[in-house]
Amino acid sequence: MKEYKSYVKATSDIFIKYMFGLDTKKSNHLVLSFINSVLQDSDFPAITKIIHKNPFNYKEFADDKLSVLDIEVEDENHKLYNIEVQSSGDTHFRNRALYYWAKLYTSQSREGDIYDNLLPTIGINILDFTLFPELTAYHNFFVITEGRKREYILTDQLIIHFLEISKINDKEMSSKIAGWLLYLKIEGKNKEMLKILLESDEDLRSAHEMYKAFNSNDKLRQYALSREKAENDRKHFLHIAKKKGKLEEKHNSLIRLLELKYSLSDDEKEHILSVTDFNKLDAVLDAVVLARDKENILKLLE
Repeated sequence: MKEYKSYVKATSDIFIKYMFGLDTKKSNHLVLSFINSVLQDSDFPAITKIIHKNPFNYKEFADDKLSVLDIEVEDENHKLYNIEVQSSGDTHFRNRALYYWAKLYTSQSREGDIYDNLLPTIGINILDFTLFPELTAYHNFFVITEGRKREYILTDQLIIHFLEISKINDKEMSSKIAGWLLYLKIEGKNKEMLKILLESDEDLRSAHEMYKAFNSNDKLRQYALSREKAENDRKHFLHIAKKKGKLEEKHNSLIRLLELKYSLSDDEKEHILSVTDFNKLDAVLDAVVLARDKENILKLLE
């Protein structure tokens, strides 16, 4: 593989989108392998076929370096899967994961539709941080159960999986999902361990080939690095604003974040500067990364 000063992390959301989201035979096989590793580890039956609902398209997100990149697929049993990778976060991500699940679930509904036609929806979250320090397992999943009789499940329509890469042991190769998480953890970092891992798994060898192809594409690699920088800037601005708690800092951070995603007119900047409600500003700062358009963000300030 060609040597670069900066490699894209295997946990980069754009690489995951590229590896699992291309509508090609290799990509389809890899996303099937990954989903089945999650299902197998949670004692659910394997699937054999997927249909991409939002295939990889560079042009759709090239202008928005804070856009959310995820993978949506449907299997042969008409179940929907949403795969997302998150590089950092805190306990609030539990709510964010539920929000993503709800958006995909409710997006199926149209006026006049019958609720019986809604498809079961499974969220799979790949986390490069620890979300559940109180739990030792690197794979945890959640369903809705009765409060007193936990064995009674309300519905199969909601399942949310969390995969915490930080908890995977560097020598953990006991299961398919462990292999996938270890691969994402060490790709581009530990050549010796990676070599051992790839020798035992053909799917991971294919993933490695896609990783090399991604890094060899200057446009994709530079875009991924610029997304990483934009995300680091976002976290920096949020940290400063929340730490200082000053109105001016919150205004400046929000304007900077919005200008990372969109252009702002002078009137829009003035509108932001006119808001003095700290709670509103905090809510908007947290919501920027989820926003699909600038107008919805600015409405939150009204």
